[in-house]
Amino acid sequence: MKSAKENVMRIFVVCLLAWFIAQLIKVIINFTKYVIDKKKGRKAKKVTLETLFKLGGMPSSHTATVISLCGCVGLRNGFDSDIFAVAGVFAFITMFDAFKVRLPISRLTDAFNRIQAKVCNGEAEDVKKVEGHTIPEIIGGIVVGLSTALFMVKVVGFFELPLDFFPFNL
Repeated sequence: MKSAKENVMRIFVVCLLAWFIAQLIKVIINFTKYVIDKKKGRKAKKVTLETLFKLGGMPSSHTATVISLCGCVGLRNGFDSDIFAVAGVFAFITMFDAFKVRLPISRLTDAFNRIQAKVCNGEAEDVKKVEGHTIPEIIGGIVVGLSTALFMVKVVGFFELPLDFFPFNL
């Protein structure tokens, strides 16, 4: 029987994997857009290593992370457990914030920067934009998070594997 600490670390690894997969999908989507825009002669945003760590876009990596947390906790401790309820509330707050708070602020920042550029003749520095998410981006994050949790727990059997090769105890 594994200790609670070992299970928490394994859940953390699955959440980190879900975040990484979501970010990797963003890079692939952005690179595809770049190639299509270049072929059509449109201005294209370059895809760099920084793209892997950017906020916003499809799918939502925040959503993927918290949904994989919910999935792991539910599969490990039961979907009727107290800790699953806590993880579910945390996931709801994260997704609600991305859609109802950060997305409108992101749109307001764009409008403010355009107005400021006109008023200041382009001499003022833009206000930093905080990216939010649309419903399809959040749904994409849910799919990535659930898929990662289900795959790692049910297919790979991640909680049953002996992981002695890690430099720290899982």
